Amino acid sequence: MDFLLGGCAATCAGFFSNPFDVIKTRQQLHGELLGRTGPTGPGPAGSNTTTTSGTNPYSSVIRSFRSILRSEGVLGLQKGLVSALAFQFAMNSVRLGIYQTAENCEWTRGDTQATTLLRSMAWGGLSGVVGSTIACPLYMVKTQIQARSHGKYAVGYQHRHTSTLDALTGIYRTHGIRGLWRGYPGIVTRTAVGSSAQLATFSTCKDLFAQFDWARESVAITAFAASMVSGFFTCVFMSPFDVIATRLFNQGVDAQGRGLLYRSVVDCFTKTLRAEGLHGLYKGFVPNYWRIAPHTILNLTFWDQFKAWRDLYYG
Repeated sequence: MDFLLGGCAATCAGFFSNPFDVIKTRQQLHGELLGRTGPTGPGPAGSNTTTTSGTNPYSSVIRSFRSILRSEGVLGLQKGLVSALAFQFAMNSVRLGIYQTAENCEWTRGDTQATTLLRSMAWGGLSGVVGSTIACPLYMVKTQIQARSHGKYAVGYQHRHTSTLDALTGIYRTHGIRGLWRGYPGIVTRTAVGSSAQLATFSTCKDLFAQFDWARESVAITAFAASMVSGFFTCVFMSPFDVIATRLFNQGVDAQGRGLLYRSVVDCFTKTLRAEGLHGLYKGFVPNYWRIAPHTILNLTFWDQFKAWRDLYYG
């Protein structure tokens, strides 16, 4: 039941946060491997887009909204929704289910507050690794569909998937089962860091807030307050790894399924840092926060509320 509740909570949250996920993906891929004042001309090798300095349609969250609405309409803001929700359910049913099991068995509890935090981080990271391992193909498809646009609004490598099923079957036919897990180290690193920060800070904040009367009176308010803090720390720690995962998954591949731009997480990190500086590793930070914070708030609030309803009706 804990696994099902975790997946349902994440799916509910994913519907509301997906537009910011689309914007985050576009910002992370715009100007890929070009300096902030880089030359005008063709994008990086392997890309079929053109990156023009000074004409960034995704320079801010507001401009990104306008650009997507102008070029793709309202539905453009929910691009990749099917694969995004499938990813959220597959990943978080496992991630939150494992973490809740660890909490139920008191494996996240230590003798001191510091050891409790460390254990929570360890179990959060482990549960994130297992969940992302299972859901990896869906994250790749989500990223590739969200990046797709046309003309000056196109960023990164443009994949031609028509749907989630078309993407999964096409990748499998071309590159086999290994193709569906291409870029796997990127999502594992991203999710391990993000899940550790998210679940550890969420649990710690809930314990801290439990000392106050207002928190004891409402599960939803306690979860909401803890999620706000958790979302901030998650975004700060996870953003560089999120950029790397996006770029690893979206890059084009050769006939052997090897990436045209990056060979590994380390290669992507060093190339991005060298070409774009620290700014490049935090591209899309603002929409990423507006994605992570509401998603964390909704996901973990739904999760706690679902568990409260379960305990109420089933004891």
